[in-house]
Amino acid sequence: MSETVDIVICSGYSPGARILRAAVREISKRRPIRMVTVAPALAQLPKAMEDMRGLKDRKVIVVDGCDGLCGLQVLMQYGVQPTGKLMMGPYFMVDEKGIAETTKQIEKLMDEVLK
Repeated sequence: MSETVDIVICSGYSPGARILRAAVREISKRRPIRMVTVAPALAQLPKAMEDMRGLKDRKVIVVDGCDGLCGLQVLMQYGVQPTGKLMMGPYFMVDEKGIAETTKQIEKLMDEVLK
């Protein structure tokens, strides 16, 4: 069985963030991943904070939907160094093309991380 990758994503509602979530859902149908959103840790929910700290020794990819880099910033707050990082380009609307492009970018980064 393939190694599971944790994909930390932003929790925003911009078109980019919505594309990002759709892409990760597509990937989850084919590959062993665990999607981690940052909002619960930002809200300081105990279980989410524990989960965030638990990422320290795992294969973690952070994908941010904008230059706010909330995913990366939250990981840094919990002392987690991501194995791979991706910041998506700007998207102005949610469409299948954007989802497909983002899916490819994330899967390419996953392949690099798992080498």
